[in-house]
Amino acid sequence: MLLCFRLHYIRGCVTATYKSLHFNYGELMANAFCFACLGRPLLLNSEQEPVAVKTRKALAIMGYLSRMSGMASPRETLADLLWSAADRHKAMQSLRQALRQLKTAEEAAGIDVVRSAAGHIQLDPSTFTSDLMRIHSLLEHGKAAHFREAETLWRGEFLTGYDDIDPEFSEWLTVERERVRSELISAAFKHLNRISTDDGGVLAEAGARFVLKLDPAFEAAHRVLIRLYVMLGQIERAEQQLVSCEREMRLQLDAEPDEETRNLLSEHDVGASASTSVPNDGSNTTNRGFLPNYDDQVPLPEISIVSSSLMKKGLNDAIHLREEIVSGLSSFRSFELFESEYFGEENIPKPTLMEGHELGSYMLRFRHDQRSGKVVVQFEDRGNGQIVFNEIIDMQFWDGLVPAASQIVSRIHNHATNRLRNPAKTSVFARWCQAEALLWDFTPQSDEKAMRLLDELERTNRSFSMTYAGKASIIMKQELHFPLLNKPFAGEENNLLNLAEKSIRLDPWQAVNQRVYGWALILSNMPEEARRAFHNAGRLSSADPANLMSVAEGLAFSGDINEARATADRAFSLFAFVPRVFYEYLANIFFAAEDYDSAIKQIERGSGVGISGLTTRVAALVCSGREEEAIQTLQRFGENRTALLKNSPVLAQDPQSWRKKINFFQNEKVRNDFDKGAALVQRFLFNGTGSI
Repeated sequence: MLLCFRLHYIRGCVTATYKSLHFNYGELMANAFCFACLGRPLLLNSEQEPVAVKTRKALAIMGYLSRMSGMASPRETLADLLWSAADRHKAMQSLRQALRQLKTAEEAAGIDVVRSAAGHIQLDPSTFTSDLMRIHSLLEHGKAAHFREAETLWRGEFLTGYDDIDPEFSEWLTVERERVRSELISAAFKHLNRISTDDGGVLAEAGARFVLKLDPAFEAAHRVLIRLYVMLGQIERAEQQLVSCEREMRLQLDAEPDEETRNLLSEHDVGASASTSVPNDGSNTTNRGFLPNYDDQVPLPEISIVSSSLMKKGLNDAIHLREEIVSGLSSFRSFELFESEYFGEENIPKPTLMEGHELGSYMLRFRHDQRSGKVVVQFEDRGNGQIVFNEIIDMQFWDGLVPAASQIVSRIHNHATNRLRNPAKTSVFARWCQAEALLWDFTPQSDEKAMRLLDELERTNRSFSMTYAGKASIIMKQELHFPLLNKPFAGEENNLLNLAEKSIRLDPWQAVNQRVYGWALILSNMPEEARRAFHNAGRLSSADPANLMSVAEGLAFSGDINEARATADRAFSLFAFVPRVFYEYLANIFFAAEDYDSAIKQIERGSGVGISGLTTRVAALVCSGREEEAIQTLQRFGENRTALLKNSPVLAQDPQSWRKKINFFQNEKVRNDFDKGAALVQRFLFNGTGSI
């Protein structure tokens, strides 16, 4: 394992210990290229001296790659991210120039770190390290000294000063900074779940101070310190910490601490007695619940990845395919992934049954046949020894690596989550899988069942972010798909944006959270902010075609037509089977582009007669000059109107309000065009077929 300090923190010859291995920094740094990415980026050579790089975009390449799975990225992705305003040819030319600048810096440092191939660019993990990687390593150990050193290493946000180099890069950087901060906070709280005073509170205090260095307004860290000082009998310090919490939250969030935080001071008598009874084994439960974000890490299905037989030298399709698959699995954030390479050949997981593992434990094996060029991907269930599938991938039969990887990822994800949809499974993630399946049913009854599951999740695990995204999704679906039914969650509309924002605050790199946030922003008439949220969702889970289709529709509603169509094209290229509902999404995208004939064609391939799809179809017919056909369409669906209304003894009192709520289009002309059809559907729904 490679560890290094930034320039200002090297102090002679330091020895670090990791497991049973000893590393000497003086020897290590002779072969390392250190990237100080926290604060303003800086390259350091083997002598720990700064290395000049001509442009910021060249350094941005290293910053971006350092955060990617396998520290690799397709060339096109980098070009689009850093030169988004240029056409593809000019962007690729600029990328080549930036890579030459990095090569010049490498020559000056005497170290080769950037590997470049025809399709990909990668950092060599054996010669590259960064201060952020060092902090992650320190937090794994989690002692007080490690927290203090990590606090010293934190010199500001990831890639400070790089927000203005390109709008697309800026959007990625905004999300990535939140990811960096949240990853570090989560890693810190793994050591702060239980407060022990056996060491005088040194560990808890150092850990909380580190978190507050990252985010001075992070209420959970203030709670750690308040509770610690109460347990130690230092009431005055606890009161000062509450004042600090109030000041930072008011200044940065324009918010007040929760009542739960204030009540900690009133518990000092209980706290004093508890301070003498905290067991060394960490089993104390008196502190549970006061860390709303990180008191319980949600267990996930486990996948051990074995790929030792792949070629070790150079970049090739086998390695790229593996990286695409691992990246895709990681983007779902539904698995605990373990790379066997970290443990060495002798510690590769053995073929042992893992019985009794409710969430599931799996093995994903990669093997590359260099003679045929084929890659064997085998997915095994360690609970029963079953080979779920054994795929022999011949790239000549695929249109690129991404579609091949995406379908493998989908098979793994579907297998692992489908088995958790059994109501007998009671873990947090299993309950979410059950609720998510109900959300895709698009019926009021399923939504009610899903809401009950989500209420249960919120009571038992307030920090699980997708609970709030799921609730926001249900509230939105009421208006879009079931606007005439009595609302079982009446009054929640005003809380919609708050729920979506809460999911983002808890976990900003969950694609579903960003996606639901985008929809909530659409309903709040904030199309630019919605567009950014949809872009973020697309980047976070680019291997999931269902995510991409929802993103594409959201982008179309927010007015970004070209990107919407491109995203939909990518999604359709990844599907092994296209669910019919996504043709309705595609119809809305064509409607936003004012291609009404294509919208009609796609809606006819859709999933059925929902109010949203029906309105799109009627509006497209009206806008293409086929109003008589639009009326006939509504008349044919008279029976469906009865089915829609039979569960709703009281019609909505404000038809005009319904017409506005169902119209998601933000472009004024497209919105007016859609309203022409919505006016007909309104009369059909509220006044009957005789009114049209």
